[in-house]
Amino acid sequence: MIRPLVAKEVRDQRPFLWLALFFIALDVVSDLWTEPLGFSPYADTFKRFNPDGDLSMMTFILAFALGCGLLVREQDDRTLEFLDALPTSRWTLFWVKLLVALGTVLVFPFGTTLWMMFHQLVSSTSLEPGLHLDVMAVASVLRVAQTLAVLALALALAPLRRLCWTALAVLMLSQSILEDRMPWLSALNPFRLTAPRFEGTTWRWPVEALRLQLSVAGVLLGLALAQFLGWGERLTASVQRRLQGSWLGTVATLATVGLFIAVSARWAGSDGKEKDSSGIGEPEMEFPTTATAQATTGHYQFSYPASLSKRAGPLLDGSDGAFEKVRAFLGVEAGEPIRVDLSGSARHTAGTAYWNTLRMNLAGLSQPEEGLAVLGHETTHVLAQRIAGVEAAPRLATLKLLSEGLASYVEYRLFYPAGAEEEYQLIAAAARARREVKTEELLDLEKLAAERDENQVYPLGRAFIEVLVRRHGDGAPARVLAALGRKDAPEGLEGALAWQDAFQTAGIDLSQVFDDFFVYLDEQVERRREVIDSLPRPRGAVEREDGQVGIRAVVDGKVPEGWEVVCRFRSEETSSAHTFDGPYSGTGPHWRAPANISEGRLWYQLGLRAPQGLVLYEPWTMVRVE
Repeated sequence: MIRPLVAKEVRDQRPFLWLALFFIALDVVSDLWTEPLGFSPYADTFKRFNPDGDLSMMTFILAFALGCGLLVREQDDRTLEFLDALPTSRWTLFWVKLLVALGTVLVFPFGTTLWMMFHQLVSSTSLEPGLHLDVMAVASVLRVAQTLAVLALALALAPLRRLCWTALAVLMLSQSILEDRMPWLSALNPFRLTAPRFEGTTWRWPVEALRLQLSVAGVLLGLALAQFLGWGERLTASVQRRLQGSWLGTVATLATVGLFIAVSARWAGSDGKEKDSSGIGEPEMEFPTTATAQATTGHYQFSYPASLSKRAGPLLDGSDGAFEKVRAFLGVEAGEPIRVDLSGSARHTAGTAYWNTLRMNLAGLSQPEEGLAVLGHETTHVLAQRIAGVEAAPRLATLKLLSEGLASYVEYRLFYPAGAEEEYQLIAAAARARREVKTEELLDLEKLAAERDENQVYPLGRAFIEVLVRRHGDGAPARVLAALGRKDAPEGLEGALAWQDAFQTAGIDLSQVFDDFFVYLDEQVERRREVIDSLPRPRGAVEREDGQVGIRAVVDGKVPEGWEVVCRFRSEETSSAHTFDGPYSGTGPHWRAPANISEGRLWYQLGLRAPQGLVLYEPWTMVRVE
């Protein structure tokens, strides 16, 4: 009996299906009319996922319009009695109607998404390849949840008949007003459910909003099912009789139009206010389109923006000399040329290194000497990976105190004049003086990142390698790297065990190196006691204004000249450093919109930025702002 019911519902809902197909065709024609095929890459097509975009709006309208008449039409056309005579139940009929309606509405967003993916495929470039199927999959699942929530709302309001849209306008206006006082209510807005929120390149699941909206949808579907099963028929019939006045249609139409105008005005005002208060609008995805230039030296293959050719000149001229310095210190063969992309690096970094490849932000380098130092730093990473071997490279990447410490040590020893590491030593000494240098955190990057600042591996790691070289000579780091990548190394070692295994195999007492390390830090503390004692420790105060939450830094004491207070945010305890928001300069307040606060918890970190850019952070702090 299910198949005939499904066939009947498909026939009944055919107008909405044709309407969805019409809008898809209109979308395709509009795209082809405005620009040629192949000129809409991911950055352009992705904008359609915005909550106020046509994709969300048309999906909402189709779902609500279909849901308003899905159940009550059987009662109004007096076909429900006929269906009751069939060998089926209203329970079965309800779910068949709901699932067919869900599939009908989803034709439009899924069809549009397929067209977007086709656009991405024919528009892909070497800078932005692929279909980003992981992002599309998350978007599709959230679109299904959004459609189900809207259908559930429409089914629950359907008994109001002609006042259904009026009730919707009242609910939307009420929520918009209440959100100003209770920001958590934004989680009930179906439009917000599909708003893109990224952590790195991963679309974060809106877990709380998804759980809340699906729960509400379940309650609304229960109410709709109860009404469809005949519960409260007398009450429903009484309400219908009261809503049959001839004047009601005109009043309802005028009220509905007025309410939706008010809703639109509030949304427009809210968007403008949020943009003004934060200084920025919705984040846009941009991709470089500038022409690139190529250059090859004895040890590198460079690519860089052609507009920066003059700035690249000194770096290209000195690159082979920088390579030879690093190679000689590590005692490694020259090997094949290293590919260098100078168009940019990961967020919050001057450079990043991969296997035989590195990236640098040439535009962000102020002086040629700085460019050679960064090149030497990243080249150290590449050559260290060669020493350890391809199989041990992932393990080396987790030993940040070793890898970043070695690269920082080489950078300051070989590419900067004596004394340039002064700020590194001061930051390391201040952390030691505050009793924030703990061996277990240094050996486990996740603990260090969760509690304090994973960038401490740069000044502390440089100090660690310095004492290692002092006791065991210049060849000690290479010996540890070779031991780490030996073929008979035990598998699955992590954290302190991986450190102990590598150093023991290299013939180096790790505990002795750490003893030297802490003695060195204590010496630096005594040398810089006056400066360290003069550094205040900012603490945060929570402020609220217009639905936003801000953090103001409270500083007891005077900030030394050249230093400044900074504040940064993260979405959750395990967030990657590349996704942090900030750091922002000054005492603030630094405002966060409700959409940027995850599950009612606001994570922030205050610190002092030194004159050359290093930051001495306080531990991470979490406050509940529900």
